[in-house]
Amino acid sequence: MLEHRLREGANGFKQSSAIVLIHGYGSHADDLFSFAPYLPKTHTIIALQAPLNIAPDSYAWYPLYPQEDGTFTSELEAAWKAVDTLNENIDLLVKKYSLNENDISLLGFSQGAILSWALAYSKPNKIRRIVALSGLVHESVNTSNPPTFLAYAAHGITDVVIPVAKARNTILPLSEQYKEIEYHEFPEGHSVSQENFTKFLGWLEKTEL
Repeated sequence: MLEHRLREGANGFKQSSAIVLIHGYGSHADDLFSFAPYLPKTHTIIALQAPLNIAPDSYAWYPLYPQEDGTFTSELEAAWKAVDTLNENIDLLVKKYSLNENDISLLGFSQGAILSWALAYSKPNKIRRIVALSGLVHESVNTSNPPTFLAYAAHGITDVVIPVAKARNTILPLSEQYKEIEYHEFPEGHSVSQENFTKFLGWLEKTEL
């Protein structure tokens, strides 16, 4: 099982709804776990740490390779292996803590957001909600069927790590086609502004069971 940080739901673990936090490339579990005090008290909060250690306190779900134009490429096989790793670990966590398998949400940033889309689409009805921040839907993800999950997606207009055009090309069309998917843009870079943070907290509250 992956290393993780844990905050128990207000009513204990048994049959608790859960939000799984998936950090970005070069980060660590404690990064998104800083959101935990503001997330719904009713939910168990789990921040996973990626398995690939690339530097001190710096982890990745799969390798990224820098290109001359400042962008990055990745190996498709490694990325989908990371999706499998996430899927397996969610199953292990549900079993270990007796969580409610019918109410699992993902909150991913950057590489974590990309994986959230991939897992939610590739495993229908497994994930109920995703919050996908500063990410995109990879072209290898099959989006031909309607989503079996709810999604809040947000992107910074001045993001230079994952340019907003990538979100506009891959997420915006889905949000226009399906009411289950919300897409928002904010005057920020590769980060989460207070406005964005407040908006997705409101969305989580609005979409609680």
